[in-house]
Amino acid sequence: MYLIRIVLLIVALLNLNGGAFADTLRLGTTTTTEDSGLLAWLIPAYEKKSGDKVRVTLGGTGQVLKFGRNGDVDVILSHSVIDEEKFIADGFGVARFDVMYNDFVIVGPREDPAKIRGLTDPRLAFRKILEGKFPFVSRGDESGTHRAEQKIWSDAILQPQGDWYMRAGAGMAEVLRIAHERGAYGLADRGTFTKHKKALDLDLLVTGEPRISNQYAVMAVNPKKYPTVNFVGAQRFVDWIVSAQGQAHIADFRVDGQRLFFPNATIRK
Repeated sequence: MYLIRIVLLIVALLNLNGGAFADTLRLGTTTTTEDSGLLAWLIPAYEKKSGDKVRVTLGGTGQVLKFGRNGDVDVILSHSVIDEEKFIADGFGVARFDVMYNDFVIVGPREDPAKIRGLTDPRLAFRKILEGKFPFVSRGDESGTHRAEQKIWSDAILQPQGDWYMRAGAGMAEVLRIAHERGAYGLADRGTFTKHKKALDLDLLVTGEPRISNQYAVMAVNPKKYPTVNFVGAQRFVDWIVSAQGQAHIADFRVDGQRLFFPNATIRK
């Protein structure tokens, strides 16, 4: 009887941990992958393919890269090229690989008091918002979206400040909710806006021409910095997401029939 109990306990523990040979992979990624619905599409497919169990930690790109610098995650999926290249140059990541892209859009109240609907230059749109002091909600969290917003202000030689400019310090879905409630403008990734637009009293007003690209990349944390990271699992995830199978799975993700992310990795066999 005692032996049977021991066997049952071992079986229960194996089931709890996903099997004797399943690794736990700590993925640090941005709120946009979660808020757009992409993460819920990708992770089950990867877990089924690899047998690994993925534990996700969310944040803006700046915060996610800090997780990597502290050795708190094994692999990173983020979207701020300059910050990612510095992460690699500083020795915290092994290599950076493009994965997919979409674009940023300017959204705002349907009545559009700043009269920016249909503009193709985001700098001009931001100038009209600033001149009229119309409410604007910024991510304000050093995320990839926040970095893109800051670049538009900088390129327009503008410095937003005042009560009209709100720094949320929050994820993309939360920022859209605040903009909805306050009748405000904001910069959003197209994927998250499309996912949530039915619940928002906001319109997509400016898409940019050329479009404001939003490139995502994957990076394994360097085991030379943190020997305890699951580098084997991290590399397995990298190999999958840039493989033909992983890229096809990203391409198949749709919301209301619309593709939200466009894979652009150098395909690995």
